[in-house]
Amino acid sequence: MKKLIALLLALVMVVGLVACGGQPAQPADPAAPAAPADPAAPADPAPAGPQTDSKGRYPAETIKIGFVNYDPTAEQWLVLESYFEYLAEAYNIEIMASEALNSAEGELAFIDACAAAGCDAIFGYYNVSNEQALLKAAEYGMYYFGQGANKAIVDNPEIMANPYYLGSFYVGNADYEYGYGCIEMLVEAGCKKIAGVSGGKNFGVQMFIDRWQGAMDAIADFQAKGVEIELVYEVAGFPGTDGGFEAGQTTVLGMDEVDGIFSTLTALMWIKPMQDAGKFGQVKVAAAGETMSEAAIGMFGAGFYVGTATEIIDVFGMGIPLIINAVEGTPIRNADGTAPLIDAGWWKVTNVEQAGYYGSIQGGDNGWVFDQDDIRELLVAYNPDVTVDDYKALYTAVTAEEVQARH
Repeated sequence: MKKLIALLLALVMVVGLVACGGQPAQPADPAAPAAPADPAAPADPAPAGPQTDSKGRYPAETIKIGFVNYDPTAEQWLVLESYFEYLAEAYNIEIMASEALNSAEGELAFIDACAAAGCDAIFGYYNVSNEQALLKAAEYGMYYFGQGANKAIVDNPEIMANPYYLGSFYVGNADYEYGYGCIEMLVEAGCKKIAGVSGGKNFGVQMFIDRWQGAMDAIADFQAKGVEIELVYEVAGFPGTDGGFEAGQTTVLGMDEVDGIFSTLTALMWIKPMQDAGKFGQVKVAAAGETMSEAAIGMFGAGFYVGTATEIIDVFGMGIPLIINAVEGTPIRNADGTAPLIDAGWWKVTNVEQAGYYGSIQGGDNGWVFDQDDIRELLVAYNPDVTVDDYKALYTAVTAEEVQARH
């Protein structure tokens, strides 16, 4: 207010001088001392930081995210749900998760429901409709994150340049390597006749296709070296869909020659059937994409698992800062304007000690691999210079030593 009054007085003086003959104002006496500052005058306010809500969470307005799920009871989702709840303590996000979805029609109908509910973005944790899901989200003005392994999306230049596609995490050829590595672990355990769980392969879900192909190539490579290893049965699909999965389990556990199981997803649903069939501990298991939950750690100790290719659940949380940045008008893009595919790491777990530590940084005693402070560094509001390379640098630093050094 004082500045405004001073400015008005100055204008009045200028007008007065012009009215009196237009004589210019004389310069102030250089020897005159400066007027002392008024101690009662308020200091200039500090620069405003990012706007937050009443709980101190960024951003001020809630960002609602539709989450496309294939199994709301799956161990991986339960851990990821806990991670989202942890991030929501610091960031103003709300997750609207679907029920089990295993058809394109169901997935697209859920996206319709998300739009009606006022969602800002869709998290494509699961996808059976390929680019249709992304395009439908874009029609509603919702952003879409996910499906870095889906060739129908990442091999389509128009999709990658679509401003509503935010990109995804991507672990290179890891899904293929998961499958290949699981066969290696079964061979090391002495297995010769194995059954395979193909998950969503027959639904056209790319990550399951890649994991299965890696396993089949590993079997062929070992056979070419003279190693006795053979796939004798495929169990397709998921538990609790049409009963086919459970029927396949019964068939496999009735085959005396089966001494190993390779699974393209968690294999914990085999524990009780194996116990009921008297096969627990006799049939060795290796799984791709397993979560290091307490149950999985226990199964290493019990001799159920001989190894897992373990996805880092926190990696899925990468979608949160990408979505927040986009909704707040500062999307993270590649230099050419396309959506980023951000490299991420994974863990090969072969013993209970490894399993225990990695489990402790998936919401256990040692927190999370990527905590709230890590996420803050990926938000433009807090780090204006953040780039795709910063995302990649963080999400590949996943060894036990790197996590411990960061936290």
